[in-house]
Amino acid sequence: MTIRLRTYRASVLYRPKVLTGICAALVAGAAVVNLVGASPVAAAQATTPFWHIASQPRNVFSAAPAISCAAGGLDCVAIGPGTTCAKRSGVVCTANRSFNTAEYSRDGGASWEVAPVPAAAGGDFIDLASVSCARAGKGRTDCAAWALLTQENATSPSEQASYFSTNGGGTWSVGSPPTPVGENLWQTPIVSCYEVDLEVDCAGAPDSLGIKFSTDGGASWATSSYRQSPSFGALGAQDLSCALSRAHMDCAAVGYVFDAASGAPVDTVWYSTDGGTNWAPGLLRQRVGELNTVSCVTAEGRARCAALGSETDNGVTANVAAYSDDGGRSWSSSVFPAHSVLPSPWGSVSCASDGRQVDCAASGSALLFSADGGANWAVATDPNGARGDIVCMSSSPGPTCYVVGAKAAYSYDGGANWSADKRAKGFGVQDSIFRDNIACASVTLCTVASGGALFSTAPLLEG
Repeated sequence: MTIRLRTYRASVLYRPKVLTGICAALVAGAAVVNLVGASPVAAAQATTPFWHIASQPRNVFSAAPAISCAAGGLDCVAIGPGTTCAKRSGVVCTANRSFNTAEYSRDGGASWEVAPVPAAAGGDFIDLASVSCARAGKGRTDCAAWALLTQENATSPSEQASYFSTNGGGTWSVGSPPTPVGENLWQTPIVSCYEVDLEVDCAGAPDSLGIKFSTDGGASWATSSYRQSPSFGALGAQDLSCALSRAHMDCAAVGYVFDAASGAPVDTVWYSTDGGTNWAPGLLRQRVGELNTVSCVTAEGRARCAALGSETDNGVTANVAAYSDDGGRSWSSSVFPAHSVLPSPWGSVSCASDGRQVDCAASGSALLFSADGGANWAVATDPNGARGDIVCMSSSPGPTCYVVGAKAAYSYDGGANWSADKRAKGFGVQDSIFRDNIACASVTLCTVASGGALFSTAPLLEG
């Protein structure tokens, strides 16, 4: 038996919300300049970001694919369902053909090529997917994806399967064999990968109950171990985030457990100190409801996390938030503002370190921000009214954040104040509750899956 000593590198901890590098799976920029090899902590630009339409192969329509970029490099991937016209009457398409599709980019999202995705057993097609990439040793980029699968013309997914790539998305293989979907048929998969000892590990939840982990870049997965109270059922993981804490990788998972007595879902948090292999319940005052989004980031040698969701107390449902200063072991209730639209699911939160300070931004029924790691939240200044997937990154003088949905906006102060991005015609994320719609290789180099097309902050350079 080979003993593997893990050395975690802070350099890969770039996107605070979903790490790139050990894979954990949950199933249930600023300027138009391409900065090659830019440092993760880069100076924020004073210019307005412009989302250019990326160069893609003709006749490919990717419906809201999951997207990921390897931090600090130029490799990006997108994977999901695709359609093409199978039969035409003149210029009118009378029948579509579904297929699994993936695309990859070697220039940070400015241009894309098609990669083959093998069909799963039974001919199922990808319905929902999540993907994460990380740079491994010798210039290699590994990517892992979990997907919910469905038969063509079926009304709901029936299976789940994993895919992996060892060449930055150029080719894909099937990982763990397909298995039946859990009780929540539309639980969006989540997968997160990061680099360990020049290899890529991952964690995630392929169906609605439980978490799995991989130590080979997503090629194979094993079920994580849990310490669980007999008062509750299995963990229904909604989101997962990891961050380096001194010599080990802390992870926090949020979601719900079913109360064994009442059968009602109760919000819960779990934590791991080994990158997602082993989990234990965190300390949280539990109420009926669920936490559904979490982000962890490293600050002053420890992992700090913020989570949001909705809970019901005495028959009244409201949005709530919690935060942790110890990597998810213990949680406190946040000060959360009342605002005009309640309740609303919180689809996205992202945190970034700003020296000793941790700034967080969240997108739901409003854009919110916190300047103290999620302890206190306030409504952001948001004249554009943008909502959707959100990402924040460390930069100078303050964290840079993007939010993308039907509209797009950016913030250069950690999410407190937002301004409208410039967007090419056709920009508009199809469904803003999907969390993998935006990925960034650096502060100034981001790409978005939008309306069947891909957009990038880097214009395609001719020649």
